[in-house]
Amino acid sequence: MAKISLPEIIIMVMIVGGADLFEVVIGFSAGVPVVGQILIFFGLMIDVFVLALTQFWFIMKGGIGFGKQASALSGNLIEFVPMLDILPIRTATLIVAIYLINKPEIAGKIGAVKAIK
Repeated sequence: MAKISLPEIIIMVMIVGGADLFEVVIGFSAGVPVVGQILIFFGLMIDVFVLALTQFWFIMKGGIGFGKQASALSGNLIEFVPMLDILPIRTATLIVAIYLINKPEIAGKIGAVKAIK
């Protein structure tokens, strides 16, 4: 049985995907004199919020283990790098981390630490 249900996956992908979509808007409007700077500031705040939300959510859903936490954490930290934040890396790493949590046998085969049961 999966530790993370389909409705939870859909909600988290919508939150993280929405943040990634907002990063694309910020990337293309960063050159606008006043609006660009305001959006960059809000983008930083959204990055911090999504980082905290996803890490807490993974801990609560059984994502304890270096391989699972590092997967989502690396995607969130890459979003702080200018011009790389346009790519949907955070959403991709979220999906990988969810897959590793729901399939602990595969996580064990690729070297990730199994979740504490």
